[in-house]
Amino acid sequence: MFATAYKFIRFEKSKSTGILLGIIISIYLIGLELGIFFYLTTLIGGVINNAKPEYSQVFVVNKLTNNANILSPFDKRWVNQLRSIDGVDDTHGMVMSNVSVRFDNGESSPAIIIGSEYPELAAGPSESLLNSGTTQNLFLQGTVSTDFYDNKTFGYDVKQGTQFEIGGKSVTVGAMTKDAKGFSSPMLYTTDVTARYYSGFSDNMVNAVIVTVRDATKIDHVVEQINAVAPDLRAWRSEELNNATVINVMTANNMGMSFGTLVIFAIVSGFFIIGLTMYSATYDRIKDYGTLKAIGATNRYITRLVMAQSFIYAVIGFVVALLLIIGTKFGMAKAGLIIDLSPQFLAFLFFVTLIIAVASSMFSIQKLKKVEPSSVFR
Repeated sequence: MFATAYKFIRFEKSKSTGILLGIIISIYLIGLELGIFFYLTTLIGGVINNAKPEYSQVFVVNKLTNNANILSPFDKRWVNQLRSIDGVDDTHGMVMSNVSVRFDNGESSPAIIIGSEYPELAAGPSESLLNSGTTQNLFLQGTVSTDFYDNKTFGYDVKQGTQFEIGGKSVTVGAMTKDAKGFSSPMLYTTDVTARYYSGFSDNMVNAVIVTVRDATKIDHVVEQINAVAPDLRAWRSEELNNATVINVMTANNMGMSFGTLVIFAIVSGFFIIGLTMYSATYDRIKDYGTLKAIGATNRYITRLVMAQSFIYAVIGFVVALLLIIGTKFGMAKAGLIIDLSPQFLAFLFFVTLIIAVASSMFSIQKLKKVEPSSVFR
């Protein structure tokens, strides 16, 4: 079956090339758009994603907040009060504030300084995100972390040990992270004391309480209890706050609709381009299919033959598109845009490729079902 299908593909080289190009372009665009979209969702939820996962099972924030990038301050005493709730292993106050950084070459940039309590540094940065230095370096007064990919934003080659100013006060880079980025501004991680010093944030307030609940079965119970005893606050599972943040930002900026429209356009345009080209190739070989019917081939066999061709097109097109996406991934990584080609993502892309290729073949299949064996003698 596949040998015969390959012969039909080989006989129509020009149209086969057109079909493959249609698949390659469609899948490349779909893969690239979705890869960028998923990366942006990671940036949008950076405050949550960069926190240390061993501590940050629950986030408690102002009740009116559903965006982790905009956290209103509330009374610091809740850090200790929430610690007494059944199921809570520990609580950690988090401070987050906008600051302005300035380098000795005159370049300046807005940034977000995030601080949490020594020695856990529950708000981050996570150990897996460290590129150089250690979190112990951040315990020293006047030290913060910066991200490797934010150097272009800063306009300065920041390294471990680099000194710059925050609000006119000298600060030293104690650790460098890699891909611990935020959506709107670079993130500087440090202790809560240092964050308050550089931002002028009140000693009596926090932006969030990170609650540690090591027993996963108790997380929902803890969330319910906190929401019951703290009417002005709201407890979220970390992943739920992350999702709410992504939805909030995507809907506010219409980013989700923009990416969705581009993906749908790539799918629809690929479907019709591939389908019409395949139909044209089928029409050119109509007598060959008629001959197959004349010697006993059934409509079911013809359908399987066309679908086999579609499968071959899908496999070849997917492999070439994947190579192009991988090449683009490495190019974008140098600029700090990380596309994650996970097995699940690649499986989804291949599934979409099969759907486009097989669905496009329906034009040809419907035409061939109407072909009479006698047409070969006309």
